[in-house]
Amino acid sequence: MTAIRSQARTTARFAVPGEAPLPLQLGCQAFLDGRAVIRRLARELPAVAADLIEIAARVYAVDRLVLRPGMRQMRAGSAWARNLWLEMPVREPQLWNAHADRLTELLLWLTDDIWNLEFFQLPQGAGPLDESQGFLFDTVPTGSAPVLFSGGLDSGAGLAAHLLHDDAVAISVDTSNWMQHVQQRVLQNLSTVSEHTCMSLRYRVNLRASSVESSQRSRGLLFLAVGIATAWALRQDRLRVFENGIGAINLPYLRSQSGSQATRSMHPRTLRLAEELAKAISHKPFRVDAPALTVTKAQVVRAAPAIAGPALALTVSCDTGFSARVRHHAPCGVCTSCLLRRQALHAAGRAELDAAATYRTSSPAGSAALQAMLWQVARLRAGLAQPQPWPGLILEFPEVLDTAPLTPTEVISLYRSYVQEWEGLEGASGIGGQLWRQGRTAA
Repeated sequence: MTAIRSQARTTARFAVPGEAPLPLQLGCQAFLDGRAVIRRLARELPAVAADLIEIAARVYAVDRLVLRPGMRQMRAGSAWARNLWLEMPVREPQLWNAHADRLTELLLWLTDDIWNLEFFQLPQGAGPLDESQGFLFDTVPTGSAPVLFSGGLDSGAGLAAHLLHDDAVAISVDTSNWMQHVQQRVLQNLSTVSEHTCMSLRYRVNLRASSVESSQRSRGLLFLAVGIATAWALRQDRLRVFENGIGAINLPYLRSQSGSQATRSMHPRTLRLAEELAKAISHKPFRVDAPALTVTKAQVVRAAPAIAGPALALTVSCDTGFSARVRHHAPCGVCTSCLLRRQALHAAGRAELDAAATYRTSSPAGSAALQAMLWQVARLRAGLAQPQPWPGLILEFPEVLDTAPLTPTEVISLYRSYVQEWEGLEGASGIGGQLWRQGRTAA
């Protein structure tokens, strides 16, 4: 009986309206492993930091376990958004209940869902990130900057440029063995960029379920939570992310897309809300630095040292590159994420890195994603060509109103550069030319 009560006090529960609550136990329905991080840091995570990671892992699990309506159901009137209730154990329930509104505001923005969150007391030492092992010595170089590292092109190029001037602690979350493998390969290759050191700290989060929701709109919270929490463990008051402005803002490609159907994982508003949450729950200053928000993906690549080329060729930026059950897990080559990567490499003058990649589909010719991207470019060009470009841009894409703290001048400059990069491919040969020509008529 005692064991049953103890388990109940460490088990979260979730539900949707009209259905009975279901258990969510980290270590059973979902898996969170941060032991290697804690032991390498040779220190315990602060209570609020461990809470933040475990909350984000549970939210991510619920986000994936509760299916959204399919296309047929949405055509029949079902809403994309869900109403989700989640009750979970934490070390500081009073703190989290006091700031639940900040967390639900961030989740509403990220997922479009209504989240009802409740917190109760976790027994001492019962959390998956609690570590009873004694520590011998700290292994982190003093002053190393905590940075998020996903294994994608932006994080690889941004980290390569950062390592030219400073040490870093690369903080990652992997949800599969292939993602872990890619991240490790890229980091190993980046170790040759400069004499500055880069320590890798990696968390594992995954589900033990065969049928899961694929949209994963809460990923942004999961990545930022592990970054912020680990920065606190490093006694740092800031976290650096390298997402480019085009990918971060992620304007919809089609008029049928709305809300978080265009992912907002590293959107400027997401970073601002995460920063505010971090300040509130820690009662200390905190900053999420995003130096690439005002530049394009091509400009991020251009700023990386040439010696980082082999590492950048190994990065993966694909909607299915880490999850597709195909031989060698090759990226598709034709989703919008792959196409933005390919456009950036060609626009940055690094076409050889695109050629070095192995895609499931080598040519983007005729793809619906490319046509949608070129139509977006045409709309951006039309808005920016107006006598007053900011109102013109808003008329085409009202979503730019949510880009604060970026200024209108910064946003206009960002998208002008992006349009010019596409136009610069007009006379290019090979895939670079295909990226421009194959979809232009449809645009």
